[in-house]
Amino acid sequence: AFKLRSIFLEGIFVLLIVAAVPIGAHGAVVAVSVVNLIAVAWFWYNLVRSVEITSDGGLRFWIGNLEIDVPFSKIVSIRRVAGECALASLPLLPHRGFLSCPTDGVAVITSVPSTPFWLWPRSAGKPERRFGPFSCPRLVVVFSPAGGGLNFIREVENEMKNFQGDGGSERRANKQMQQPPSFAPSSNNQENFSGQAVDGTASRQAGDFFDV
Repeated sequence: AFKLRSIFLEGIFVLLIVAAVPIGAHGAVVAVSVVNLIAVAWFWYNLVRSVEITSDGGLRFWIGNLEIDVPFSKIVSIRRVAGECALASLPLLPHRGFLSCPTDGVAVITSVPSTPFWLWPRSAGKPERRFGPFSCPRLVVVFSPAGGGLNFIREVENEMKNFQGDGGSERRANKQMQQPPSFAPSSNNQENFSGQAVDGTASRQAGDFFDV
């Protein structure tokens, strides 16, 4: 439904431009084109493309063309958002993202500093950007999960509890991925390659990595 509304609005922009050209309303054509460009840029900048739960205990957001990793320890709260404006949730401003379904969404409030749209995100380990006494606001992500807001909140809470119960750093050590060798095992050594890790447990090849 959200994509259909977006296509409908884009169609209106195009029709306005086509209707304004024959009557010589060049100022209207320029204004409509600039508004359309700003609207498309805003939607792309705030589009939450996907949210993943990482094996090292965190959430990985794909927002626009940026990848943002937020550890569980940096998540302040996760709340359900419903019945508010789809484009901007006033109590949570400034925030990234929008509600593609205004009646069902979530807001992930973190202690990670957000990045203005004219700056590139800082690398891990670098100090936070500051402008004199001012600093960047905390990152708040608002979006509508495909499976529903309540299901997303329950899944994240269960993963956070499991991560804390498994010991955090020990869980990360057991979930590390190792790259396979750059050459295939030769036929002479094939009998020695049993597909087992050092501790005797069977390793599983997943894509281009071995999950050991």
